[in-house]
Amino acid sequence: MQSPNDDYAYRYLTLDNEMQVLLISDPDAPKAAASLDVLVGSGDNPPGRAGLAHFLEHMLFLGTDKYPDAAEYEAFVTEHGGSRNAYTSFEHTNYFFDIQAAHLPGALDRFAQFFIAPRFDEQYVGREMNAVEAEFQMGLKSDSRRGLDVLQETMNPAHPFSQFTVGSLETLADRPGAGIRDDLLAFYERHYSADMMSLVVFGAETLDELEALVAPMFEEVPNRDVEPEPISEPLFAPEELPLLLTVKPLATSRQLEVVFPIADYRSDYAANPLAYLGNLVGHEGAGSLLSRLKEEGLAEGLGAGSGLAWRGGALFNVGITLTEKGVEHYERVLQLLFTYLDMLREEGPQQWLYSEQSQLAELGFRFREQSNPVNYVAALSNGMHYYKPEDILRGSSLMSNYDEQMLAQLVRDLVPENALVTLSDSSVQTDRVSGHYEVPYGKTQVTDQQIARWTKPVEGAGLTLPQPNAFIAEDVSLVPLQEELLSDPILALSEARQSVWFGQDPEFRIPRGATYINFRSPQVGQQPDQTAAAALYAALLKDAANEFTYPAQLAGLNFDVYKHAQGLSLRVSGYTDKQQVLLGQLLEVVQNPQFSPQRFANIRADIIRTLENIDSTRPTSQVMDDLREALLHGQWGEQELVLALDTMTLADIEAYADDFWASATAETMIYGNYMPDAVAVTADLIRKILPTGEAPVMPPLKVTRLQAGEALQYPVTLSHDDSVVGWYLQARDNSWKDRAATALTGQIIKSGFFQQLRTEQQLGYVVTSFSWPQLEIPGLMLLIQSPNASAVDVVTAIDEFMAGVEASLDEEQFRRHRAALVGEIVRPHKNLWERAEFYWQSLAKKQYEFDSRQQLAATVRDLTLEQWRDYYRQVFVEQRHSLQVIAPGRFGVVPEGYGETVQDAASIRNSQDFYRID
Repeated sequence: MQSPNDDYAYRYLTLDNEMQVLLISDPDAPKAAASLDVLVGSGDNPPGRAGLAHFLEHMLFLGTDKYPDAAEYEAFVTEHGGSRNAYTSFEHTNYFFDIQAAHLPGALDRFAQFFIAPRFDEQYVGREMNAVEAEFQMGLKSDSRRGLDVLQETMNPAHPFSQFTVGSLETLADRPGAGIRDDLLAFYERHYSADMMSLVVFGAETLDELEALVAPMFEEVPNRDVEPEPISEPLFAPEELPLLLTVKPLATSRQLEVVFPIADYRSDYAANPLAYLGNLVGHEGAGSLLSRLKEEGLAEGLGAGSGLAWRGGALFNVGITLTEKGVEHYERVLQLLFTYLDMLREEGPQQWLYSEQSQLAELGFRFREQSNPVNYVAALSNGMHYYKPEDILRGSSLMSNYDEQMLAQLVRDLVPENALVTLSDSSVQTDRVSGHYEVPYGKTQVTDQQIARWTKPVEGAGLTLPQPNAFIAEDVSLVPLQEELLSDPILALSEARQSVWFGQDPEFRIPRGATYINFRSPQVGQQPDQTAAAALYAALLKDAANEFTYPAQLAGLNFDVYKHAQGLSLRVSGYTDKQQVLLGQLLEVVQNPQFSPQRFANIRADIIRTLENIDSTRPTSQVMDDLREALLHGQWGEQELVLALDTMTLADIEAYADDFWASATAETMIYGNYMPDAVAVTADLIRKILPTGEAPVMPPLKVTRLQAGEALQYPVTLSHDDSVVGWYLQARDNSWKDRAATALTGQIIKSGFFQQLRTEQQLGYVVTSFSWPQLEIPGLMLLIQSPNASAVDVVTAIDEFMAGVEASLDEEQFRRHRAALVGEIVRPHKNLWERAEFYWQSLAKKQYEFDSRQQLAATVRDLTLEQWRDYYRQVFVEQRHSLQVIAPGRFGVVPEGYGETVQDAASIRNSQDFYRID
């Protein structure tokens, strides 16, 4: 069954070797995609070979008997405008790619060989083990992986989920009588069987053409008659629960997680009981558990729903982000949680609530929009293992079978006697250290006295079931189209303090739309305290609206308010039926906010904690942040922002808001299924919060302008042993030719950079290069994180690679890369949201002709190989506009001869010229 709004053609078939196949035809598709999912994962690792399934996933990319060159697949896909990747989970290994539609046959032929005759070349077995080790080392500072390490140590050691999954040099090393290549082959031949595979192929060909293409290729995959082995062992040993874990995170993080073992409900997908219960426990509206926790100052956020599932069971997870007070009184949080669950048991399953969720799921399916094909095929290939053929397209959101007994049983399982409780905070007591990630943690059996405290009912807690959702769309009719509104948005209203752009969508024709409002003010970005105040003010507004916007979000009405470089933006999108009601309520909050001192204190503390935790994020992310701070004027570092926030009071924010609105202007865009009168209605709402009179002059945006032949090097210290190099090469100028030549360079070097520096030289797990424009100022980013090479070696390797790019490119390769880039630039928008975003970003950049894609594509088309070579040689090799951010890590050395050393981002901004963007 497919959505009435879905114009793809589908065909399901089973090949002679029992492989499940879903074919999807879209004759207008600019890109094709495919995904093959194998029902095998880290849960199938043999004893003593932790990480083998993950390692095998890496190895399949590195050559087959038919295509022995390890770079062949990567190069073919990249040269034809595509991408490729894979992931390994507990039960699945999923491989996927996308590519220009005309080149699907060649890509599929290479892809199919992964599952027919991979080489497992000895030289790459040894090298790729280093990539797995680098991935493991990269995760040593990740609190999510560290938490998983603790959880796995707590589980029943006889259950496969208790085992380490990533792998390392230690777990993958050759052993007497057990070489790793032999173990790879044995694992592959045991588990990689056609009857354990599901394949989805999306292309521009007809269904008959796709079948004629796919069947002969993939029928060669051997069928080994594999049966998935059931897991009979319980996840937790008998008498192990209830259990309390205390975990010390690296970041400033206060989390309470409560995990309940439950039955595996995946075969009951039409009932979808976990979605029903997750919606109730995770609700954020009036009367919800989170609302009460916030009221008592105990928590900032809450999520609930399905967790790990396996053949034999599953987990239901409740995760609560605590305040400092919440950590101190975590038992009060548990008491409120179990009071809420008791209320659900007492009230019993509610068919009207289930029907409401079912109605929303049906609406979402009825008006399903196209998404990125590669994401779509990857999700479908995974789901094919669980859904009947007729339900493949909607199985994940189906709620058509209300089962009162099933729902009641599920809630009965959520009791403290069946709970694993994990409290994570730097203040907790610990008595042991985990094996792989060396996490300090404590483990204690929950006593009867603790259970008695947790289950003591909270009188007068105000915990209730949600009210009927008033935001569910009732009128889903399509507005009549007006000829003058069917191209790009038009300027429908222009006043001193506000302008409104309006457009109807003639193509996608769904009852949705998006309203964007950009409130600009000179009171943002000029100083750290302004930026900090704007971010805090936006967070307070969002929090004040949360209780009434959460039901709207469930009903398909999305809302956001966020700070940007010149002000605040407010966005409402989704079904247009109730959108004006929601927008009116949001602007009422803006006009008459009611910020409580407690919420102010907790939200400020949360923002400060997020800023302080930047030190615990991925090293590559930190280096990118440092580069942005050096390049973008008005981008302040976390220390400056924390300093400003530390002394900020509620009175300061109220005064800041007055200053902000006294000098504010508004630019609005309304696009989608709207009548033209939406312009006047929206403008009237906005006028209530804007002052009158002439608009103030906005200060320009500024981007640091690096000089030709002048290089800067910015060393930074990160709390990670790996070395990190972020090498930014700015273009010569900001013309269309500069943008085109830089974007084309990013396309040309992408595959070779990865292949040479990661696959061949094994510099690290994160090895990537890409075009990286900053506020439209073009530039390249070359980024590597290495556990085994110093920054000196990394920079030398990058330099040598860049020096060889020009000579290694022939005319035919150049044409392929150029065509791939042009195809990506002018790729048609897939859905209403993507088109609205393009128009909105164009307005933000003052590109009122909305033709930037066409201009860039035309300039790329006109570039010849010789012109590109001249530009590349001059700008990216000989006369670089260069800025390196270097984190030396445990190696302690910084490359010499690559430019003047600067000590901080402010020194870079202050010492260089800048691009002015009015």
